[in-house]
Amino acid sequence: MYLKSLELHGFKSFPDKTVLKFNKGTTVIVGPNGSGKSNMTDAMRWVLGELSSKNIRGSKMEDVIFAGADGKKPMSFAEVSVTFDDSTAPKVLNTTYDEITVTRRYYRNGDSEYFINKKKVRLKDIYEMFMNTGIGREGYSIIGQGRIAEIISKKSEERRGVFEESAGISKFRYRKNESEKKLAETETNMTRVEDIEKELESRLVPLERDAEKAHRYLEYYGEKKKVDISLWLYDVDRIKNNMEKAALDTKMSAHELEIADDNIRQTDEHLDRLYQQSHNSKELSQKNHENLAETVKQKADAEAQLLVYRSSIENTESRIESELTVTDSIRRDMEKETANAETARRSREDISEKYNRAQEQHNKLLSEYTNISAAAAEKAEKITAFLTEQKRLEEERTDFRIKQNVLKEMLKNSGFR
Repeated sequence: MYLKSLELHGFKSFPDKTVLKFNKGTTVIVGPNGSGKSNMTDAMRWVLGELSSKNIRGSKMEDVIFAGADGKKPMSFAEVSVTFDDSTAPKVLNTTYDEITVTRRYYRNGDSEYFINKKKVRLKDIYEMFMNTGIGREGYSIIGQGRIAEIISKKSEERRGVFEESAGISKFRYRKNESEKKLAETETNMTRVEDIEKELESRLVPLERDAEKAHRYLEYYGEKKKVDISLWLYDVDRIKNNMEKAALDTKMSAHELEIADDNIRQTDEHLDRLYQQSHNSKELSQKNHENLAETVKQKADAEAQLLVYRSSIENTESRIESELTVTDSIRRDMEKETANAETARRSREDISEKYNRAQEQHNKLLSEYTNISAAAAEKAEKITAFLTEQKRLEEERTDFRIKQNVLKEMLKNSGFR
């Protein structure tokens, strides 16, 4: 068996995926200080199950994840895979595979995952597979700086593990320890079984009494079950008869329901017709109310105009009476002057001229009076026509009220609300 490749991704100073190929023979990795040579051996130790961050030169396990540098963002996990070729006989690893790839992945939240040939396994499985091969986390195949001096300076008891690993007996010691542990657990379980047995023996007599009671219970339960079955059969027959009766009642109810549906449908149609008639009557009533309001408004306007015309006529008549009074006064003066013609010859021309002017004014007022009389006659005709129209609207409103009362009576008799 030999080391074939080592793959690092996000481990310490390797943010990008890096694959190292190892051919048969000796491979030497050289480089300046801080280039990452020791990180490769740490990665080899870490992927094989190292749990101490101190042994891989860190203060905590999270230090194995790339923390970011040179403009690259920190990684969220670290992953290392190591591949061994075990195709030569005899096989070192106790597996059926010619090539073994062990993968370990660690996340920042503390979760770890282990894989063997991409199958998820436990850390214990990896530890047992590499036992006695010198490759495990406690193996001697990885000798770091100062490791030899540390081994020599250890006590004989502490060095025993390295020698046992190299001698190939650590696996048997591990199995022995596991067997002793299982044996101790088995002895503990046997002691517990004896205690349980003694406890059960003390319960045997009460359990026999309980068993007898249970036997009687089963007998009574069997009789009860027979009675329950008989009662169930009786209930089934009774329910079947009730179901047949209910089916007949359902048929009758369905027929009555059809009749009721027809009556409801006819009633709904009649209500729809009555509602339409009511709606039309409301529209007609609204229209008549609007016409009546317009007519009342026209009547009020005409009455106001009539009052204006009457006032104008009264003013004109007053002016005419005043002018007639003046005319009569002039006529009396003319008669007086005529009687005294001899004495008033010198003022005759003046009086004649005044008379002519008065006559012209009289004719002018007479003409205005004629025009005002004609306008008053025209307004009187309009008032007469308005009164006639008002009378006609009053008759229509009376007729509408009669029809509305008849409609209300019809709706009341039909039961419509």
